[in-house]
Parts: sequence; C-alpha cells; structure tokens
Amino acid sequence: MPYLPLQVDLRGRAVLVTGGATGIGRAICLGMARCGASVVVGYHTSGNAAEELAAAIQERGGTATAVQADVTNEAEVQGLVSAAKDRFGRLDILVANAGGPTEQSPTVELTAEQWDNGLAVNCRSVFLCVKHAIGVLEDGTGRIVVNSSISARTGGGAGNLSYAASKAAVSNMVRQWARELAGRSITVNAIAPGVIRTRIHERWTPPETYRKIVQEQIPLRRDGLPEDCVGAVLLLASDDGSYITGQVIEINGGLLMP
Repeated sequence: MPYLPLQVDLRGRAVLVTGGATGIGRAICLGMARCGASVVVGYHTSGNAAEELAAAIQERGGTATAVQADVTNEAEVQGLVSAAKDRFGRLDILVANAGGPTEQSPTVELTAEQWDNGLAVNCRSVFLCVKHAIGVLEDGTGRIVVNSSISARTGGGAGNLSYAASKAAVSNMVRQWARELAGRSITVNAIAPGVIRTRIHERWTPPETYRKIVQEQIPLRRDGLPEDCVGAVLLLASDDGSYITGQVIEINGGLLMP
C-alpha cells in the first residue's frame, strides 16, 4: 500500500534510528520513511525484524537499509554512523532510541556489574551515538532526538534504579548538547514516553499492575502505542521544529504533567 500524502516533508534527508527494528523505533522508521526520509534501521540482535522493516519500506516506495551495531561499543557506533552516511551520502537526523530496562533488583541486591550495564545500555549508548554523529550531521538541517523516559522524573519503580538514573542523565545531556550545537543550528531534544505498549512492558511489568496504571492513573484511560510517539519525533526532526531545542517532550497520556 503506498504511503499517505506527506504530513512533514523530509525528502532529501537521511535518518539513523537506533533500536529501529521493533517497538517505538520501528514506528519512527516507518514515520520517517512516510515523510520521504531515507532511513537506516539500526539494530543489535533483531536482524530479521530489521531486514523485514527495511524491505517493507522499500516495497512502499521508500528508501531504507538495515545496519547492525552494538551501540554500547564505540568502534561499532563509529562504524554505524559511517555506514549511514556512506549509504546515503549525508546524515541529517539521529534518533538515539535504543535502550530499556536491564535488571529488576532492589539497591542492596544490585551488583556493580548490573548498574554499569544499565547505564551502558541507556546512557553510554546515547553519548556514543551523539558523539560520532556530531561530526557528520548537516549544519542547519541537523537534528538529534533521543529517547528518555517518564522514569527520568518519577523513578523507574521498584528495582529499576539504573534505568531511571540513566534516563535522567540523558534528559540533562540533551540540554548540554543543545547549547553546544546551537551555533551550527543543530537542534537536540528528547521524547519521554510513559506507558507504551511494547515488549518491554510485556517482559517487565506484571499484567495486573499494567492494567491498574492504565485504568486508574492515566487520565486518557489508555496506554500508548508506539505510533503515539512518532508525531513528536517528526516535528522535532523537521524544519517546523527548527526553533525547538533542549526540550524533553512528555508523551504519557497525562500520567505525568509538568
């Protein structure tokens, strides 16, 4: 089925989305392609899903390729960014989306290795992707969007210390980068999803707890879908979002309000 008419015009732009094969990342890749961007689907272990997504985008008339990398490994991140630019001749947009909970342990049981792993997956990965993208992003049209979380402000719930801490760090890194790159007219922002229906919640949140949050705590009385995160990312990646930088946009159905 062909794409609907453009809502945001990203034709001529190239985007790299880490964690792009599944969940929120997948929805972002599809949204970017629908708006005309050439898409690099970054993935670590979801190779089949990444290749299927790239093929689906191409079948609809878009341009996409899948590239594997462990975004906690600096050499692999450098290779990923280089591959993205080599594939399309430029890189305009980085969406550092990869991450997720890595453990559920109370502080007294949390090992130093678990702590380090949580920060690597959710904070080091973002740092490395931004570090190596900065040198190749286009001045003026360069856009960086990272995935933070509602947990950056609320805490991640029992046993998710490293996840919440790393997401809070990411939200503050965005502000630092926004100042650092403003002279090149490269904007840096974050989205902070709340309860989004992904495999992360399927794995980490008990069904009864999930239902209770949706029914009793979210004013809109529904959980979010990955597609609910796409509009904010498209705005931040587009010319229409060129005066928005250093911001964290909450996407949570009213669960948390400023």
